Amino acid sequence: MPSNHQIKKEKKIYDLARLRQEMALVDGHKGGARLPLGIDSLDQALAGGLALGRVHLLSGAMQAHGAVSGFTIALLAVLQHHACQQVATTSPPKTAGAGDNGLIVWCPASQRGGNGMLYGHGLAAAGLDPARLLIVDTPSPSRRLAALDDILRTEGVAAVVMEYDGVQKSADYWMRLARRAQLAAEESGATAFLLGAPIGGSGFETAWQIKPAADLNIWSNSNGLQHHIWDLSLQRARGGRPYICRVGWQAGGNHLYALDHVDISTSAPVQAELAINQWPAKAAGSKQISVKPLLAQGWPVVTDQTPPHAIAQ
Repeated sequence: MPSNHQIKKEKKIYDLARLRQEMALVDGHKGGARLPLGIDSLDQALAGGLALGRVHLLSGAMQAHGAVSGFTIALLAVLQHHACQQVATTSPPKTAGAGDNGLIVWCPASQRGGNGMLYGHGLAAAGLDPARLLIVDTPSPSRRLAALDDILRTEGVAAVVMEYDGVQKSADYWMRLARRAQLAAEESGATAFLLGAPIGGSGFETAWQIKPAADLNIWSNSNGLQHHIWDLSLQRARGGRPYICRVGWQAGGNHLYALDHVDISTSAPVQAELAINQWPAKAAGSKQISVKPLLAQGWPVVTDQTPPHAIAQ
C-alpha cells in the first residue's frame, strides 16, 4: 500500500500536469493528438508526446553535421509508423495512401556544402517510405518560408520539413511566421518541422537543439553503423517543460530509446561524421563498407548518423 508521501507526490505530479494543460489551452493551443516517442520522461516533458498538427523548431549546426536531419528522419519514421497503425485500426480499414498516411513534403536548403542530399534507398533503410516523400527545391529561403502555410494547407500532406538555411530575420518575423504556420497546421492537421541554425524566435510548439553523440558500439555488429545517438535539448514546449537527454534510435525502429546512464554535460564533443573515404576499411566484427555512386540514382540524400550506404558526398 502506498505511503502518504507517495500519494502526495503522485497527486502533485497529476496537478502539475493538469495545470500545464490548462495553461496551454489558455495560450490558444487546443488539445489535440500527440505522438509518444517511446521515452516516458521525454513524453512527460512534452506534455504527453510530440503534438501533431503543430509547428516544431529543430536547430543545430546543419553544415557541420547531419544530426538535425537525422533526428527529423527518426521523428518522421515514428510518425509514419503511428499513421499506419491508425489506418490499420480504423473500421472499416482504409487503403494505403489515405489522407492520414499522406505525403511528406521536404524543402531542403539551397546550400548543403559537403553534407550530401536526401537519398531514397537510405531513407528506406532508415524506415521511411521514399514513395511518400515529395522534395520541393526552392533556392530562395525567403520564398521557401513564405510558402510554408500554403504547403501545410495542401490536401493529402501529413508532414512538412522546411530548412531555412542560415537566413537572418528579426524575432518579430519568426513569431509572425510561427503564428501563420500554426494556424495552417491546426486547420489541416499536418505537422511541420523547421530545420536550421538556432534562432531567437518564439511561438513554435516546441524548440529543440540537436547535437550528434558518439556511438561507442559502432562496430558491434556486422552491419556497421546502425544505431544513431543524439544529444537533445528541449528548450521550450507549450504546456510542457525544458528537458535534456541523450537518445538513440535504430533504423527501422518505431520509437526512440533513452541512454540514461550517459552524463551529457561532461561528454566530449563529437566530431562530425567521417567522409566516405575516411571510414575504416575493416574493423573487428564488421564487413567491408562499399558505397556506390548515389547521385546518379536521381534521388536527393541526407547525411546524418545514418548507415554508410545512406550517405552521399
